[in-house]
Amino acid sequence: MSTVPDLLHRDASAEPRLPARHEPANGADVRSEAGLIAALFLAATGYATLRYNVFKGVPWVDWPAYTLNKALAVASLLMIVARVFRWRQANRPTSLLMATAGALALTHSLLSFALLNPGYYARLFDAGKLTFTAGLSLTLGAAVMAVMELGARRSSQWTFPLRHGALALVALAAGVHAALPAIATWFDPSTWPGGMPPLTLISFASGLFGIAAWGLRTPKTSTKN
Repeated sequence: MSTVPDLLHRDASAEPRLPARHEPANGADVRSEAGLIAALFLAATGYATLRYNVFKGVPWVDWPAYTLNKALAVASLLMIVARVFRWRQANRPTSLLMATAGALALTHSLLSFALLNPGYYARLFDAGKLTFTAGLSLTLGAAVMAVMELGARRSSQWTFPLRHGALALVALAAGVHAALPAIATWFDPSTWPGGMPPLTLISFASGLFGIAAWGLRTPKTSTKN
């Protein structure tokens, strides 16, 4: 029977091998990852544009900040979920995927603070102040960014289960962050512009998918020596 120290310091060969930072990715891997990034970003941007500017009638002057900001958030989350789902493919580099997800999340955060006023997000305010759920959502979003920054700096020193689990929890927390102020809009499909589900609902579902992928794909650790 293994002791707790034995499990914490088990041989690295028991964990999926991740590419070392100094190992260059081949061209096919880079193209594959760049293609995935482009596909997720274009899908999120196209969906947001159709839902808000085409069907909902948001003025096109708001596309570069308001609409694109929503697309950045969803694309970043989808990339994180893709990383969780593909974690077992340890021979495939994902540094570009995670770097892009982090950059999009940071850009989303900066744009959100610039747009944070009742003119853009009326449901977040009551009598000129943030509502409780809005405040909770913003705090959770800030926590997600903090964990992503910590992971970018320190995850190379974490065990595989910790890296995998932390990323899955980031995906779930990001989904909850998006959902909190908007849950009430999910239950009346007749109000959805163009019949398209809200991006907040898609984000929450993506976060659930990420945590489910982690639960189903985390390797089982044997209790025997």
